[in-house]
Amino acid sequence: MNKLRLIVMMLILPTILFGFFEDEDENKAAILQVPKKERHIKISVVTPKPVAIPISQMVIGVTQPRKTVTISALTEGILHLHKCNAQRVKKGSTIATIYNKQREISIKSLHATVTLLKQQIAIEKKRLQSTKEMLKLGIVSKDQFLQEQNLLQEKKIAYYQAKTKLNKLKLQHEISVVKAPKDGYIENILPEGSYINYGQTICKIIDSNTQIRLFVPISLAKTLYVGQKVTISAEGILDEAKITAILPKSSNNLINVIAIPSYSLPNGLHIEAKIQTSQAKGWIVPKEAIVLVQNRPALFLIKNNKASLRFITVQKDMIDKVLVTDHLNADDKIALKNAYMLHDGAIVEIGK
Repeated sequence: MNKLRLIVMMLILPTILFGFFEDEDENKAAILQVPKKERHIKISVVTPKPVAIPISQMVIGVTQPRKTVTISALTEGILHLHKCNAQRVKKGSTIATIYNKQREISIKSLHATVTLLKQQIAIEKKRLQSTKEMLKLGIVSKDQFLQEQNLLQEKKIAYYQAKTKLNKLKLQHEISVVKAPKDGYIENILPEGSYINYGQTICKIIDSNTQIRLFVPISLAKTLYVGQKVTISAEGILDEAKITAILPKSSNNLINVIAIPSYSLPNGLHIEAKIQTSQAKGWIVPKEAIVLVQNRPALFLIKNNKASLRFITVQKDMIDKVLVTDHLNADDKIALKNAYMLHDGAIVEIGK
């Protein structure tokens, strides 16, 4: 019985094997009958675009007046105000007057004295001229002539002394009118009727033009230069500013950098500034062209209708595209559509 089964199996096995190889040959023949172009993977290609993307660092800052001028009294007296706190003033406009009653009385008195002495000098000159003529005629003595001459000289000295004192008081009167040295806003002005001593601070003038004081880490400050542009933003404001000064001293390990905005901003505004530190140079590639191979980003470069795998380094993700820092050429053809279907060495057909 067992011998019979063995004989049957030996007869059936060649038939099965023949049928298997016959089927495989038929599959190969069927594949060869498919047109060559239909066996290729259809793709589209793109070329990389060279770019230089700025790399920036954010710092904080605050707006402040470009200048603050302190006005001090150059004379003494009682303060009479013409302007008030927070009021805008133009250069040369009167802010206040320092009134000194004694000085006003002295000016009036000296005016009268100077006028009288001037008249007396004119009289003494005529008298001296008459005495000189009489001296020639021998009517008066030389001593009388010298007395007249000395009297005239005394009048002249008194006149010049009074004139000098009057001019000094006039100057004090002129500088008692406190004027704005520049356009701006008044701050911390003293109350009406205050008694002012020489050198005392009357008020401050805050410049209406603003600047930005940025607080920059020392490492970043070393790369900055005067004239460099920075992008600033605050409270919905977006603007450009230009660095005008990098101050040599620091506070809390931060360097003070002064920048001027293109237009004046409110004082005390907190600012965020974007400062460009360098540039990232590379190539822009559509994100659709990126594939993951062994958990690494890669591209397929197409040459002579053949895909070549190229691993890449993605520097920056920009939603629908990426910045690639690897070496590429502007005429490289990168598989886009159906890139995920490729493998290294795959034959492709480039379509639109």
